Amino acid sequence: MIKKIQFDVDKYNFINIFEKYFDEKLYKLHSKLVFERKFSETAGGTEEFEVLTKTYDKLITKPIFKKLWVSFVVDVVKPYFDNRPILIQKLPSFRIFPSKHSVKYVNKITEGYNKHLDSEPPYYHPEFETNFWLPLIECDFLNDFYYHDLEKDWYRRADTRIDELFVFGSGIVHGNRVHNESSNTRCSLDFKALALDDYDTNLLTDQIVLKRGKKFKQKEWYSTKHYYMEI
Repeated sequence: MIKKIQFDVDKYNFINIFEKYFDEKLYKLHSKLVFERKFSETAGGTEEFEVLTKTYDKLITKPIFKKLWVSFVVDVVKPYFDNRPILIQKLPSFRIFPSKHSVKYVNKITEGYNKHLDSEPPYYHPEFETNFWLPLIECDFLNDFYYHDLEKDWYRRADTRIDELFVFGSGIVHGNRVHNESSNTRCSLDFKALALDDYDTNLLTDQIVLKRGKKFKQKEWYSTKHYYMEI
C-alpha cells in the first residue's frame, strides 16, 4: 500500500520552523553545522548526531511545535483513517542526512541501501502500524527516500514533494542510500500511526527494544505510556 497525501504547506510550514531555528536553509545545513562523524552506524533509538538531540530539546518538544503537530494530525493524518480515533507517535522523528555523509542503520547493507522493514531488529515496530514520511526539502535521486514498489517489483525513489505526505504499509521494504552523494542535505519528518481499533496487544511481545540507550519490552514501549497518543 502506497499513497501520497497533499496538504497545505503554507498552513503547516514545518520547513519554516526548522529554518528559523537553524537560521539556515535546511538543504545547506552541512555548510553551517559541524557533524561529529562522516560515517554513522546507529543502533535502535539512537540519534545519529548531537544536533538532533538538541533540536528535540529546544524546538520539537516546545508548545509551539506541539500545537502545529496536533493540528496537522487532525487535519491531514486522521482523514487517512476516515477520521476514526487513531494512535500516533507523540512527536514525529526529525532526520538530518548531511551532504557527503553516510548513515548505516541496518545490520546488512543491500546494494548500497539501508533496505529494511521496521518490524525487524533493532526496531521491532508492530506490524499494525502505518508509516508516514514528510520531506522538508525537494529531494533529488541521490538523497531521496527509497522503497520497494511491489506492483512493478523494483526499488525506486519516493519522489515526494514538500507539500506531500508519503504513506506506506508496514510490509513495504524501504530505506535510503547509505551515502548521501548529493550536494544537498536532506531533512525530513517521519512517524507511525494506526486506527485505534487496529491496536492489538496480542501482537506485542516481551521482545526487548532499545530506545535512546534504554531497554523496554515491546509491549511496554508501543503504548500510550511511552510512544503513542490518542487523537
